[in-house]
Amino acid sequence: MSVATELVLVRHGQAVDNVEYLANLTPHCRGLTARGHEQAELVAARLAKQMAGPRPFDVVCHSPVRRAAETTEHIVAALGPGVPVECVDGLRVADHGVEGQHPWDARTNLIGTIPPLDPETPPAPGAESWQTYLDRSGGTLVEIAKRYEGSRILVVAHAETSASAMQTFMRLPVGASRWTYPMISHTALSGWRHEHSLYSGGDPAGNWAMLYVNDDSHLPETERTWGS
Repeated sequence: MSVATELVLVRHGQAVDNVEYLANLTPHCRGLTARGHEQAELVAARLAKQMAGPRPFDVVCHSPVRRAAETTEHIVAALGPGVPVECVDGLRVADHGVEGQHPWDARTNLIGTIPPLDPETPPAPGAESWQTYLDRSGGTLVEIAKRYEGSRILVVAHAETSASAMQTFMRLPVGASRWTYPMISHTALSGWRHEHSLYSGGDPAGNWAMLYVNDDSHLPETERTWGS
């Protein structure tokens, strides 16, 4: 009997761009706010306790975006030495187009954490459409799960990563983000388990079970809601 692969997704802590993006549409992430660092410490302490359980994390994969990388630093420090850490480019947020042109339109939110109403249309030259992002990010999660099959994997990335996991693992149709998507708090946890069916007729690719979504119980009650 094969051992199931567990994938735990963590959203980064509150970032400067999360609270100032309407006025400052900068092309580069400016990292976590002071509160974001505190949130990262809270989730790091929680994950460190889970390491003491029967199944510790075998690897930590993270987005290269600064806010995710800084969150990862807190987590890795709490987990202690010995856990491999890998920066995975495919976990980055959606590409927004030509640098400096600020293609993200805050009034319509054509691309971002709120799924757009036109998921297959790039919002600017060189930008990814929402659907292209979901396919790329979801494909990256599948590749990570295959590469570390049978492991317990921690992925530190973005709210959008949970959307791409849902889209890919549940095999939702193109455009499904128009009517369903997960709401994810800063540093909230979402868990999935992949295993191969023991019964004849099962999908050779195996199946994914959603274990939990947006578990933010380590945060103060006032922060346990999805934000920008």
